[in-house]
Amino acid sequence: MTIEKLGDMQIAYMRRTGGYGEGNRQLMEQFKRYLGERALLRENTTILGIALDDPAQIPEDRQRYDVGMILTGREAPCGLPVRTIAGGRWAVFEVPHTEEGVSDFWRDLPQLAARLPVDGTRPILERYARPKVSAHICEFCVPLRESKLRGI
Repeated sequence: MTIEKLGDMQIAYMRRTGGYGEGNRQLMEQFKRYLGERALLRENTTILGIALDDPAQIPEDRQRYDVGMILTGREAPCGLPVRTIAGGRWAVFEVPHTEEGVSDFWRDLPQLAARLPVDGTRPILERYARPKVSAHICEFCVPLRESKLRGI
């Protein structure tokens, strides 16, 4: 795990509403196809997957999941809505980019984050940077409260 300070990020995104799982993977594949068809899927492209709702508190039919591309300002308009992800400090975990690796991360998250000042008001970001994905690695960015970071 490493700690990163990220600035605000603008993303162009697609959203689906419904239970988390296979539908999220399908949205990711649809999003990558969309970017590929518009020549926006490049070596420096970073894609975020963002589960916006806690499945323990929000009914399945209202759970929202966004897939977005971080905009660098050099992209041509892509016809998607754009929004800002607030920056801050994040605990970043590298995870094998496999179904098992991702499942293990979510299963182990309570233990991994037990000693961290997790900010429960912001979502965890799944970060897919092309160079890391090429190495079969993805990253999970867990938001941290700013005021409790001394000593981390």
